[in-house]
Amino acid sequence: MPDAAAQTRLEAALPAALARVVATPGVYAVLWCGSAARSEADEHSDLDFHALVTGSHRWRSSLVVEGVPVEVFHNPPRKVRAMFAEPDHASVAMFAQGRVLMDHPDLADLGEEARALLAAGPKSRPLTPFQQHILVDEVVEARSTQAGPLHAFHVANAADRLVRALYATRGWWEVKPRSWLADLTGKDPSAAHHLHAALNAPTPTERQAALEALALCVLESLTYGESATEPVP
Repeated sequence: MPDAAAQTRLEAALPAALARVVATPGVYAVLWCGSAARSEADEHSDLDFHALVTGSHRWRSSLVVEGVPVEVFHNPPRKVRAMFAEPDHASVAMFAQGRVLMDHPDLADLGEEARALLAAGPKSRPLTPFQQHILVDEVVEARSTQAGPLHAFHVANAADRLVRALYATRGWWEVKPRSWLADLTGKDPSAAHHLHAALNAPTPTERQAALEALALCVLESLTYGESATEPVP
């Protein structure tokens, strides 16, 4: 939940944090991103920046300014476009929705490209036979630990893989895991229900049943098939 006190604390540190970023050699444009830039900060939020830099190198830095953690992603424009092409969902969202603090035509162009990509949505990425095999394996592994103390851990791991696969196969922009339930409630209420049950059901039997129902939102069945990865030299 957004926290007004946290938002105020982060905004108070913004000028000093920006000064540190702008003083970095090679930086010529700065975008403020993340939950605080959307006025949705909570007690766990930090300040996130994308900085465009000259040259061909890219790097990431972490700072602490006035007690506030700060993350800065330094990239030349061509690398940002390469991330758009992957697509790197987080980078597309950041450039589409971020707030410009130090403007430049390159940053304006990237923002326009990101907003167009965000509106169009990513392409659906069907699972390969090998990816399907791995997902079935995760569910079966969880099933095999149902009587032990690590069952909830295995269910959580399998659910993580399944939800990521669900976003890929449906052609949805990915969101952070903490937003999965809210996002899925709008996109696929059945999947949201099964995910919630898999993570919160009081008994191993109920957890496993919910996990397998979630898996069937992604997979046609929970039976193994034949698969092989591409040979690697």
